[in-house]
Amino acid sequence: MMRLVVTILLLMTAVGCQEGMEAHDLALASRGKVEKVMVPIKEPEAAPTLVKAEPLELTVVLNQYYLDGVTETTEVNETIWSMMDFWAEYEGWTLESQAVDRVVFSRKVKDISPLTKKQGYFGLTEAGELAVFQGLPSQGKVMESFKPVPVQPLESKRKLELEKGIKIKSYTHFKQVLERYSDQDVV
Repeated sequence: MMRLVVTILLLMTAVGCQEGMEAHDLALASRGKVEKVMVPIKEPEAAPTLVKAEPLELTVVLNQYYLDGVTETTEVNETIWSMMDFWAEYEGWTLESQAVDRVVFSRKVKDISPLTKKQGYFGLTEAGELAVFQGLPSQGKVMESFKPVPVQPLESKRKLELEKGIKIKSYTHFKQVLERYSDQDVV
C-alpha cells in the first residue's frame, strides 16, 4: 500500500510540476488539503514584422561605362527572395541610386564597347576632327558618346586613310590610332 502511495505522489509531482504546482502544494494535495486549479498559460503576442511574406519585385538598371565613351544600359525585372543573394549577385557593381522598387548599378569596363568593336570606324568629321563613327565615315554618323578630337597635321596618305575609315578592332588598336592621330592625351 505504501508503494502505491509513493507511486501516486511521484506521478502527482511530475504532473504538478508540469502544470505549475509548487512542491509544497503537492505535499498538501497528497493529504487532500489543497484543491488543484488549472490556470491557462497566456501565449506571448507575436511581434509585428517588417518582412513581407512574398518576394520583393525590383527593377534593376545596369549602366556599363566603356573606355570609348559609350554607355550601355540594361534594365531587368528581378524577383528577390533573399537580399543577401541579391547583393552578392551584384558584388562587382557600384550602387548609383536606390528607391523602393528600383535599384541602379554601374561599373566601368576596361574595354571598348561591343558596338564600337562591331561597327566602329575612325574617321574625320567635316570640321577635320578625329571621331568614331558608327559605320563608315562616309555615312556621317558620329557616335554620340565620343567627342571629336583635334588631329595632328596629317600627310596625305594618313588623311586618305581616315577619310575612308579605319576599322576599330580592339581597345589596343583604338588606343594606338588615338595616339597616332591625336594631338591630345589618349583615353
